[in-house]
Formats: sequence, C-alpha cells, structure tokens
Amino acid sequence: MNDALYTYAVIAAGGTPPLVSAILPGAALLAFEEAGVAALASPVPRAWFEAGPECRTEDPDWLAARAAAHHQVVAATQGAILPLAFGALFSDEAKLRAWLREGAAQFAAALEAVRGHSEWSIVLAEDVTAHEAWLRGHDPGLSALAAQARGASAGTAFMLNRRLEKALAAARDARRRDAAQALGIMLESVAGRVWHSTPRQPAAVAGWNLLLPAPALPRLHAVMEGEATALQETGLTLSLSGPWPPYAFAREASLHG
Repeated sequence: MNDALYTYAVIAAGGTPPLVSAILPGAALLAFEEAGVAALASPVPRAWFEAGPECRTEDPDWLAARAAAHHQVVAATQGAILPLAFGALFSDEAKLRAWLREGAAQFAAALEAVRGHSEWSIVLAEDVTAHEAWLRGHDPGLSALAAQARGASAGTAFMLNRRLEKALAAARDARRRDAAQALGIMLESVAGRVWHSTPRQPAAVAGWNLLLPAPALPRLHAVMEGEATALQETGLTLSLSGPWPPYAFAREASLHG
C-alpha cells in the first residue's frame, strides 16, 4: 500500500498533536517541524484520493466521516492553528517538509495573527414569501401598483400585475443588496479581518467570516442583536455561528498553494 501524508494544519514548532483519531483510524498523528513551524499530518493510503478502484472520494458517506475526523483533529489542537481544507495530501515527507520550509515565514506571521482570535460566520438569508409580503406593505410604489391592478379591468389588470411582478423582483434585489452592503460595513467596524463567503444555504443572500479577538465578541453580539431586531418580520434574517478554527483566514493566507 502506497502511503501519503494527509495534512490537517500548520502550527508552531513544539506543538503537540491532539489525542484524537486520525482520518485513518489507528494511524499516528505526527508533527513535522521545519523552520519554526510544523505540519500536523498522518499516513493514509494514497489510493483513497487517486482515480482507480480504491478511490473513495466519490462516496458521500465516506467523505462526511473523513471530513468530520479532519475537523476533530483541527478543533482539538491547542494553540494557534492554520487549518487546511479537507484533502491536503503530500506524496512523501520530503515534499511536506519542503512546503513547510518554503512558506515558513508566511506561516509564522499568519499564526501570530490568529493567536487569541476565533473565527465567526454570519449569514444573511431571505424568506422570499415573507420578504415580498413586507415589501408590498412598505413600498409605496408597489402598494399603488397593486391597488391599480385590483381596480382595473381583466386585460389591464394582467398587464399591471406583470409590471408589479417585475417591480417586486427589482425591489427585492435592491433591498437584499442594500442590507448586505450595510451589514458588511458594520461588521468591518467590529472585526479587523472580514471576508465575504459563499454560504451553502439555498436561502442565503450573503455571508461573512470574521476573525475576532475575545474582547471584541460583546460588540459583535450587540451589532448582531441590533441588526436582527431591525430586520425582524421583514423577510430577511441573520444567523451567527462560531467560534470556529480560522479556516477562512487560512484560505486567505494562501496556505493551500
């Protein structure tokens, strides 16, 4: 069996691998140190990740279990950590060590930036039916157009309702865009590092990831509470999740290239 090194994260040299299971149960979690930083890795069958009869990456149940194990290693690691996305693989130890040496200065600076910080995710979502109902009741132009359609003859009402549908769609787009822009500006006043994300929820309008020190957390909660109250019963909602390991920051720091 040809082994490769599955790599979970970059940490500072001297860090200890956590006492949790690797993605290959029973495999040792190892810390490979180079130039003041280290990579957490464990041996896996290379064939799992390569095209062929032993490839497992097309099996969603296998992927879900392995991704959960990946996150467990990251979440259990103490101290500053730069987690890699699922699937970071090196063909041998020499290539892993060369990658560490090449990026050591960048990795060290990024580790210092995340020390004492946690990552939080925010999603702005839309309930289309509720949003349209709110707009019909609060947008004077839409209200007037709807009133005209109700009082018109069948043919005229048909044309007016078509106009109403287009105006409603435009109003939805404008309000979602304005809400996302205003929230993004407000979040930048709370956290030093904010990234737009692409949420997976079908109803999501926009998303952000924040890297936040502990003292800034009350301010984040206050902003979220105020914005959620302002959006209440308008068809737009906010959700906050965290704390997470700094996955988004690690991507931003180009750790996977």
